[in-house]
Amino acid sequence: MKVVLLAPTPPPYGGIAGWTKRMLKANLKHGWNVAVVDEKVTGNRDAYDGSKKNLVDETKRCFRIWNDLRKALKDKEAVVVQACIPAGTTSMLREIISAMIVKIYKKKFVVHFRCTLPNMVKTKAALKVFNTLVKLSDCVFVLNSASVEFLKKSNPGKKYELIPNFIEVDEIKNRNIYNEKFEKITYVGGVIEEKGCDMIASVAKKFPEKSFRLVGNVDMNTDDFPSNVVLLGEQSKAFVQKELDETDAFIFLTRFSGEGFSNALAEAMSHSLPCIVSNWAANADMIENKGGIVLENYKVKDVVNAINVMEDKEVRKKMGEWNYQKILLAYSDSVVTNMYVDAYEKIIG
Repeated sequence: MKVVLLAPTPPPYGGIAGWTKRMLKANLKHGWNVAVVDEKVTGNRDAYDGSKKNLVDETKRCFRIWNDLRKALKDKEAVVVQACIPAGTTSMLREIISAMIVKIYKKKFVVHFRCTLPNMVKTKAALKVFNTLVKLSDCVFVLNSASVEFLKKSNPGKKYELIPNFIEVDEIKNRNIYNEKFEKITYVGGVIEEKGCDMIASVAKKFPEKSFRLVGNVDMNTDDFPSNVVLLGEQSKAFVQKELDETDAFIFLTRFSGEGFSNALAEAMSHSLPCIVSNWAANADMIENKGGIVLENYKVKDVVNAINVMEDKEVRKKMGEWNYQKILLAYSDSVVTNMYVDAYEKIIG
């Protein structure tokens, strides 16, 4: 049997496209296979900036997706279609048509919301589109508990599955050495205000003896950043892996509306790193205040207090070891891909 993913593929790598690539590589149980209808953006639009949509390009893109979907549905092995989207209104409208096409072919349709629903579905119009898409779906997949609560409230009784992102098991590392001195704190992702990089810079001013290392493309004004904030730019996967091996802690202060379940945070956990995170999207689900510190308030003083707690090597070690076990037991590839297959088989009956 086969699941058809309506999802973008790299480049660019990261987000949903990175997840798609991992799904294509995954070895699913019971002989399930994965096919993809590529929903990659077209034209000159930035994949991460919905404000730059061009109506002509988007119309062409939609018809290309729907035509490719029809072709994929002619495969008798294709029994489930999984649309992987943030809950943007345009994306949901497109997938309403996709769901109707799937129903014509008498296959099962799943909408997989790759975001935190209450942070995306904020207007009456968006909620109406959301409810229509959910009603057309045989099941809804979500990434975090906040999305579960939103779905239960807006669509009581709807079938859903809470399935996180996953880390390939060969990338999970049990750190044996934790430095006595707490000197390096790393962030990986886009260097933008919405990901909390302005807050990181403010915190760095309180700790001039520490190095705050930001790995990712810079798309904000950094003139006021102190000298101990090191902008490393966009780097290779190998570079990121080495950086996570050598740093002392991970910091992730996102308030990005499209955040669902952070791959960067999961990768940091897989390197047995203690983490300081905002209470946003899946962060609290992942860390549970055991693998690090979840900030209840989004203030500089709270981040400062969290860093002070982590000055103790034994505290960092305990948190890092907890994250290593959490990744193995809850977020490793075999665990999560089994959750997908179990869900598919439940849906088809």
